Amino acid sequence: MGIDLELADCAAARSRLADCRQAGTLCAHEPDCEAALYRLLARAATDRPGEDNPWEFPYRKFADINEKMELAGMGYPAQPTAWESGDTDGRVEHDDAWRAQTVPGRLGIPAFKLLSNDRWLITTKEIDEALDAYTRTPDTVRAELETDPKWLAWLRWLTVARDHGGFEAE
Repeated sequence: MGIDLELADCAAARSRLADCRQAGTLCAHEPDCEAALYRLLARAATDRPGEDNPWEFPYRKFADINEKMELAGMGYPAQPTAWESGDTDGRVEHDDAWRAQTVPGRLGIPAFKLLSNDRWLITTKEIDEALDAYTRTPDTVRAELETDPKWLAWLRWLTVARDHGGFEAE
């Protein structure tokens, strides 16, 4: 099993378009949901030229990324809080908060968000914390990590994702 990562703004626009189509009526949003999605996909293509699907991260396995992020102080091992089903009022807000959860007092990206396809939201705050931690990583460690093309792709992905509202892991 692999985990798909998609830029947050593109994922949100794709979800909104799917909701409009499922409703069975013409989209009443301005701009139209399809146009909004294609605008964001075009922006992703500009931000990540040469990528086949620039709104997605090209790798699907993240155990090695999690290990390297922990080594660099960019991430940490953790377990998510259990999902609590509640009444349907506020369900969307509850779902969004659960998908964006972090561990109080910890900085960076919690490993669990890259280990399951629960539609986790990796926020710009988490990305900023991770990238900030990487700037403080010793040069020798950075030099070793940066011999891995997947790691270099990950660093580029984080930089772009920060400007797209983060990313979703599903």
